[in-house]
Amino acid sequence: MRHKWFLFVPIVLFPVMAACVPLPASVDTSTPTVDPDIYNRVPDTTVYEPGACMAVLEAPAPAYTSNTLGGEPSGEIPAGQYEVGVAADYGSSVWFMLSDLGETNWVNSTSVSALAGTCAANNPQ
Repeated sequence: MRHKWFLFVPIVLFPVMAACVPLPASVDTSTPTVDPDIYNRVPDTTVYEPGACMAVLEAPAPAYTSNTLGGEPSGEIPAGQYEVGVAADYGSSVWFMLSDLGETNWVNSTSVSALAGTCAANNPQ
């Protein structure tokens, strides 16, 4: 009889032990919408000296990080006048990197109401 008891123990313990294993956290399988005109493309860029190009935002503008261009905005930049560090022309859209705003510092040119300085003459908008 002793041998039958040992066969019963693994059958009872296995479901109990399996119930103690934590379930993995649910993974968000949705992916952000990627703009095919921007994703994995190298833009024509223009780098501006400090103060050489200024962008005017008449209204708050959606702000992006360099890796979210064309996707969901990462924040918002208030209306005002900002120094442009880089203009990135993807052919289908132009993006401006505004200086001194941290990582969320890119705006689409459609959000810019006016440019001043050297970038106004060769406006890539």
